[in-house]
This record gives sequence, structure tokens and C-alpha cells, in this order.
Amino acid sequence: MATYTITVNERTKAGKSLVSYLRDLGVIDEPNAETLAAIKEIKSGGGTRCETFEDYLKAVQAL
Repeated sequence: MATYTITVNERTKAGKSLVSYLRDLGVIDEPNAETLAAIKEIKSGGGTRCETFEDYLKAVQAL
């Protein structure tokens, strides 16, 4: 089985139709509530920013 990555402009009529069709087929999975909350947090400027990998490790260990 092959995996394809495509970019679709969902703002166009054709893009909306294609995404709707792929969802109906079950090809596109809907994100769960946790994923949607994380996306919202990042878009609002939340989250943790790290300059280096070492900073990331410190932030993860602090959790």
C-alpha cells in the first residue's frame, strides 16, 4: 500500500468537495477532542517554547 501526501485548499469549492468526499470514504480521520484543544492552545499563543533540545528535555522532566 502506498501513502500519499496532498495539499488541498479547503477554501475553494473543489477543495471542500474533495475533503468531504474523502471524509465520507473514511480516508481522512477527524481529530479527537484532545488534538483540537492542543491546536487551539497553540493558535492562541500557549504552549511551551524551547530554544534547544536541552531546554525541551528540562521542560518535559518538569511535567
